[in-house]
Amino acid sequence: MSEIKPPRILGLLLALLGATTVIGGVNLLLMNDSPYFFVIGIGMLISGLLLARGKKVGAYAYAGTLAIIILWSLFEVGLDISLLLPRIVVPSLIGAYIFSGKVKSRLV
Repeated sequence: MSEIKPPRILGLLLALLGATTVIGGVNLLLMNDSPYFFVIGIGMLISGLLLARGKKVGAYAYAGTLAIIILWSLFEVGLDISLLLPRIVVPSLIGAYIFSGKVKSRLV
């Protein structure tokens, strides 16, 4: 019987992206700017660490983060497609990959 290997590289890359986003978000918060990047960075960091450990809750944490990204983007730019798409396409593709059979089947 083969052991299921968690998606460690994906999780660690997502956690790294989240950590750098948190750092940028802290800098923006110190300048009295929006907490968006801090909040999103925390979500990506947590979901990345959970995915690296092979935890299914990491996928759901990313889904929650993606929901925040979409809602926040809609609030900021409305339904203007030219402004909305750049904000949500890449995070949505990452979410689609996380929930694909290739990744989700490796989570417990």
